[in-house]
Amino acid sequence: MKKAISLVIALIIAAFSVLSVAAADVLKKPTEFTHTDYPGIEFGNDWDDNLMVTGYTGADPKLVVPETVYNKSVLRFEENALENNTVVQSVIMNDNMTNVRDRAFYKCTNLSHIYYSPKLQVIGKNVFTYDTNLTNAFLRNTVVNQIDSNAYMSCSNLEYVSLPDSLKTINGAGFNGTAVRKIVLPNGVETIGARSFANNAKLEKIYVPASVSIIGSSVLSGSANVTVYTPEGSEMQTYCQNNSINCETLSEEYFPSRLLGDTNGDKEVNINDVTFIQREIAGYKTDFYPDNCDYNGDCKLNINDATDIQYHIVGLK
Repeated sequence: MKKAISLVIALIIAAFSVLSVAAADVLKKPTEFTHTDYPGIEFGNDWDDNLMVTGYTGADPKLVVPETVYNKSVLRFEENALENNTVVQSVIMNDNMTNVRDRAFYKCTNLSHIYYSPKLQVIGKNVFTYDTNLTNAFLRNTVVNQIDSNAYMSCSNLEYVSLPDSLKTINGAGFNGTAVRKIVLPNGVETIGARSFANNAKLEKIYVPASVSIIGSSVLSGSANVTVYTPEGSEMQTYCQNNSINCETLSEEYFPSRLLGDTNGDKEVNINDVTFIQREIAGYKTDFYPDNCDYNGDCKLNINDATDIQYHIVGLK
């Protein structure tokens, strides 16, 4: 009996020892810290012992996220990380970041440029809501599978959007109240949440593949000038018929191409595409497809894209 009691006591002591070591290990990890090489950026430890950006108090309008700090990978922006920040104008994610959590850039009213990590998977709720200086969202080269509720809502100057082939879900009001003129949903998108493209007065064309099977209410409410292009017999065709939305049936093989550099959607890359980029930059609004315009992959639309396409045409790239 004494041996049994001794054994129980020994086990209890051992368990407390393990817990004490674990607790000490947790205490050694700072919940939030800075690094002199990256002034103003606040970092925190993630559950998997990687790092996240938790805040920014710096004066530099260009925020560049390092790949590693103290030999740990920086993999995401935490919730509310830069909420209401009016200093930052551009954010350059490192190429390993996978996640931007809810409200990370909420009401960053001077934010005008984002370089998205090619490994980015999820854009959380209200991430860019009310970012009125943001003009483009070039997500094509990412692996984003979900754009969460209100992600780009009320980005009133957001005009150019390109979406990745990996995308499955756009949740409610994802692009509500933007300046987008054309949207091409890639084949594989399954869900369009309620009011995803509502209140887009400038929206002229949206291409919806047959893969879309779940469509929320009022998806295009307030987008009075839009025409939907979708295959015969698709869920979107039925939705349009039931909601008095202008719709034209179109086989997906005739959707605008996703050939990088084909900015006019004619399934070729030639000097006409260069002209289309030049006209867009000059302020002429053409029959332009933003999916293919970010030729150099820097998440911007500028003359460098036109130049690189010219190099490609003459065989220099």
